[in-house]
Amino acid sequence: MSNVDYEKIIKVVQSSTSRLINSFQEKNILLKQYSKDIKYVIREGYDKQRSYDTCLKLFGKNKTKFIAIDGIESQDQHLDMLVFYAGAFGYAGEIEFSKDTGCKYKEVEELKGIDNVAAAISIHEEDSPSIAGQIRQGGMETDPERIPSSLMQLAEYYFAVKSILINPSIQIVILDRTLAGDVAHLVWSIEDLLESGRCILNGIVTEYGKVTSLDLELARILHPNGQLGIPKARSHLIKYAAITQLLKLKNDDNDFSNHLTYEDLLSMIGGSNKRIGKLKSDFLKLDKKYSIFNSGYKNLHDNMLDTLYWERIFSASLKVCEHIFNTPEGKHPLIFEEPTSFGKRCWITISDIDYLVLMMIYALLRLGWEKNVLVIGLVKDIAASEMAKTMIPILKEARKIREYRLPEYGSDKALLQTASIINFSDITAPWNTFEFDSCFRTISPILNVKNNPNSPLHLQVKGAFKNVISSERMFLKSYLQLWQSDNDPSVKSHVFSYDRPCYPEFDITVDDKLELYHEDGQVFEKIHPIIHFDNRSNISHIVMDILCAMSSEVIPECLGHNYPLFLADKKAKALLQEGRRAYMAAVSLELAKSRLDQQVLFETSYREYRSQVESTRRRS
Repeated sequence: MSNVDYEKIIKVVQSSTSRLINSFQEKNILLKQYSKDIKYVIREGYDKQRSYDTCLKLFGKNKTKFIAIDGIESQDQHLDMLVFYAGAFGYAGEIEFSKDTGCKYKEVEELKGIDNVAAAISIHEEDSPSIAGQIRQGGMETDPERIPSSLMQLAEYYFAVKSILINPSIQIVILDRTLAGDVAHLVWSIEDLLESGRCILNGIVTEYGKVTSLDLELARILHPNGQLGIPKARSHLIKYAAITQLLKLKNDDNDFSNHLTYEDLLSMIGGSNKRIGKLKSDFLKLDKKYSIFNSGYKNLHDNMLDTLYWERIFSASLKVCEHIFNTPEGKHPLIFEEPTSFGKRCWITISDIDYLVLMMIYALLRLGWEKNVLVIGLVKDIAASEMAKTMIPILKEARKIREYRLPEYGSDKALLQTASIINFSDITAPWNTFEFDSCFRTISPILNVKNNPNSPLHLQVKGAFKNVISSERMFLKSYLQLWQSDNDPSVKSHVFSYDRPCYPEFDITVDDKLELYHEDGQVFEKIHPIIHFDNRSNISHIVMDILCAMSSEVIPECLGHNYPLFLADKKAKALLQEGRRAYMAAVSLELAKSRLDQQVLFETSYREYRSQVESTRRRS
């Protein structure tokens, strides 16, 4: 490359960098100029009295136990052997709430009676397509690098569920994950797996019966809560709302279901009469695939539908998770050898792991509803922007916000982090934004509808992708900042986000009603998301109380974060460093003990061979 080429590259880099800096500075000037506008979304402080009262109502006492869980992953290669490691580690403690001083927790420790969840797994490179291969239009694509990250994700959620089941006194779970974000991704990513009929859970025998393909489909989305009104009888969810009603009639032993009509069913679930065609079509597809009715889809008396679908799926999921992380001696963690619908010895694929992750999240959601367990997903780095790009325009359209003149940033976190520093004298930590429904991540607002004479409906929205809007009233989300310096208020901690399940007793209020209209298939349907804008929820106060109490340890990288999660992360890294030498030595030993021709079976790849030669040449 000539000197002229270098000069051209340098000028391009200088020019682009200068433009980016100027753009950022212009945004900061606007942010300072309209500093009061950011106050619409920020709620400073929290009420310790409300936190205490909520604690008594939610947990039944003012003292309870918590666990904080973090995970770690790694990937190594030894000749043609790939070695994956994934684990989840936790610290537990007791937390006490006071109406005067807020909550405090005692020194954290390892949870007694519950082992950490971890697995070191070796596979031959030629087996990676069996685990991480997916058939695409261009042929088989293999991505083995997804294996450790997916296993780590499963380890964290499985450890949380396992901990609660073994020790029911745990009523607070803090995870370094986004619950709602993971669900939104996984619900659709596992569709191909269910279409193929190759899910590892299919056919596993449990104490509640054998897992069926219908069980797998229902558990993907159907987790009803009558108090929260989910699933809502709209769009792609209408068939699940109808199935929920059929299951309820069956559970009540109601003979009315024998001669139920579609009109009756739609009336019961609150669906629009214009949706009869869609409901019939959806049921026809279900019946064709799963044979769920006695004599065709016109007879709504159910046959295959069973209220125990979740119990079967959950039991089978725990069985497979236990095999992965507590593998019997002489067995392989990713080879399941119990009978399934397609054999007795099958690879557990990356898609299977995704399905198991989704089931563990739903298990936490159900434990939150049934056992009053407070689940908090705390996320350090997030690039989401639904608050600024979706929530704010909708709130302006609903006239809940009068003026909002702030510039656009690449993410909500960037906006809030910058605003908290530039306007440090106006924003005092701790604070959090109003809580809003996680369904807004899949919503795109349609603005100025009131000016359209052909559409009298107000607050219209559409699905951000393929016009699909995810289920509302399941999770709530907020951003928060927990610490600032007493000596210099311009020195603040990072902005994080948290999400949590919706709790009927605390999140269903008469305030903050927001009615959105979604046009799907030329039918306008109402969406009623949960939003705590005018009045903060009581759960918001207890979450802030807990997270603030855990954010003040005098450790530079931990200030404003979560100390128990910080400890769990340190423990995970230390155990990985210690364990890696041991399990890699075990791999080397087994290869050395092999009587086979290792040169042929375990020869390195060409790229690795070339790198070794080039490295040797450079050293010489």
